[in-house]
Amino acid sequence: MKIKLLITLFIGMFFVACSAKNEVGKNEEWKIQNDPYYKHKVSQFEMLKDRNNIEIMMLGDSITDEGEWSELWGKVVQNRGISGDTTSGILDRLYTVNPNIKRVFIMIGVNDIMRGTSEDIVFENYKKIIKFFKDKNIDVVIQSTLYIGESRKQNFNPKIEKLNQNLEEFAKSNKIVFINLNPIFAPQKTLLKNFTKDDLHLNADAYKLWIETLKKLKY
Repeated sequence: MKIKLLITLFIGMFFVACSAKNEVGKNEEWKIQNDPYYKHKVSQFEMLKDRNNIEIMMLGDSITDEGEWSELWGKVVQNRGISGDTTSGILDRLYTVNPNIKRVFIMIGVNDIMRGTSEDIVFENYKKIIKFFKDKNIDVVIQSTLYIGESRKQNFNPKIEKLNQNLEEFAKSNKIVFINLNPIFAPQKTLLKNFTKDDLHLNADAYKLWIETLKKLKY
């Protein structure tokens, strides 16, 4: 009887250990810095770092990555979005930033939140990103993290709302421009269906409105 009990306990401990190991593996897989697409994009950004004819940078994740900014805006714009990126991913690639740019428009955070990072940690990372640019006398424009659409709003939108509140308060107290795009794309705190096909990414109509908003603000 004792032998059977010991065997049962041993097997139980074995499976617990395996489960813990698998959880660690999952967490490692979530680190955007290990993603091949991230690595490929960063290698390009590093190669193009010293171009001197660029004044505007759009910095963020897939929502930025998918924007055809130069054509939409009619200006020369450096697109520094990476699909799947997070605030920690941006922090790790700030060394690739072109020192000649005059202004950066930032939108980041939704992937952090969707992967389980608390909005407080995202906010702290965001402040480090902003400090990097301010220390280099680069003008910073914070753009609100966009709400998610109907299918996943309950899980993430309350955290996105808290992040945006923190960002707006921080911007106000530090004399940084904060542009809230959510009243346009998500007036009821849910990304409108006519701006997305997957409740997360944006279509052409959304990008057009985005640029129109920036132009109205004299950017």
